[in-house]
Amino acid sequence: DFRGAAHRQITKRCHWVAQSYLKAFAADEGRRRIWRFSKNDGEPELKRIDKVAVRFHLYAPLRADGRRDDALEKKLAELESFFGDPVWKTVCNDFPDFSWQPLRKMVALLAAVTWLRTPRQFEFWKSMHQQFIDFFSQHDTLPDEVIIGDRRVELDHSSWPHYRDATEEDMKQAWNAWVGQATSIAQIFLKMRWAILFSDNPVFITSDNPVLLGDTIGQHRGLKHSEAMVTFPLSPTRVLIMDNRHSEPDAHFYPLNHDPASTNMLIWRNAIEHMFSPRDPHQVLAEMISNAERGTDLV
Repeated sequence: DFRGAAHRQITKRCHWVAQSYLKAFAADEGRRRIWRFSKNDGEPELKRIDKVAVRFHLYAPLRADGRRDDALEKKLAELESFFGDPVWKTVCNDFPDFSWQPLRKMVALLAAVTWLRTPRQFEFWKSMHQQFIDFFSQHDTLPDEVIIGDRRVELDHSSWPHYRDATEEDMKQAWNAWVGQATSIAQIFLKMRWAILFSDNPVFITSDNPVLLGDTIGQHRGLKHSEAMVTFPLSPTRVLIMDNRHSEPDAHFYPLNHDPASTNMLIWRNAIEHMFSPRDPHQVLAEMISNAERGTDLV
């Protein structure tokens, strides 16, 4: 009985940057290849999009019964289908009304998921997990409650051993559940002021960590802070910027009135390792160096 032999094919290769998103930054007419450049070593490479930003079983944690659960991967695949929708082509190349709620909600959700689903966020999750263990393990007894923000939360001591002894797969399962609740972040994005930087020429890059919170230099103080800023490259001609400057017009398009180096530098700094570009990275880097030599502010 082959129906039960494989149970169901589980996704092994999980892309943390959607392939359908990266196609907008493709370097060839067939939209199959993209320029990739590492922060650490090597020369720029023209890579197949299906070979970048990928990790085995990132969204398919191992369950207690020994089987992998790729429910989140399937859910993400459904969401990613929007990147192939004609509406997304308008987002990438035209001047749609970002105050239109159906469009705004979809873009906000895509931005939230794109931010949360990276390996860097999983490493942050594991780091926070270890910090909790270190904090509570230094006491002889566990507290009955903790205060989080302005809420008093009672603790269930019976779950402590499982939490303390969580494996990598256990933590991945918990993190996957958190990624699956990205709507809470999307709701915050919806309430921010949106501005779209546009260029007549395809000059913007993206990275293996596309969504940037803050400016990569100053301390991030939360999405609701008055100085919060979120940057999301939509295409080589469009970059979405979300902030809390509500005295400024919302859903407004601003032409790029300088070279793209300052914007690209912020995106590049935020990368985990790789820049992705439709242009040869040598040209992108030359613009950044020239910009730095002129002493232009990164804005």
